[in-house]
Amino acid sequence: MLSFHLKRAEQALSARKFVGIKELDLTYPQCTALGFLTGGVAKSCTQLAREALVTSQTMTGIMKNLEIKGLVERHASPDHGRVMLFSLTPAGAERAAAARAYAEGVEHGLCEAMSQEDYAQLAKLLDRVAELAPDVTIGTGE
Repeated sequence: MLSFHLKRAEQALSARKFVGIKELDLTYPQCTALGFLTGGVAKSCTQLAREALVTSQTMTGIMKNLEIKGLVERHASPDHGRVMLFSLTPAGAERAAAARAYAEGVEHGLCEAMSQEDYAQLAKLLDRVAELAPDVTIGTGE
């Protein structure tokens, strides 16, 4: 099935990226959260949870661990006094940049391991799957 091949490829790519993330003392979810804070925009746990497609409770735990590591800081929202916003510390910005550079290096290496034609075709086909999947007609498999 196509979904098996997609998941297998995604897991292999993620596993390769995990090596570098682990060396940065980050988990994959922590790296994702740092990435969502890159650019200087402070966000609440609820906003981050929506972006990461996880529960607010899960994101609260992730942010607590990042705060303990000194990678994010928390402050009250100027608009909503009870809402806490998170932003990157200088150390968090450095770690996020290092994780992004590592992930981009892995993807660049994959690109170099394939022909330009194969890589372009793969990207085009994956984009096509993403476009078609939401509206696909459900068949009986016969």
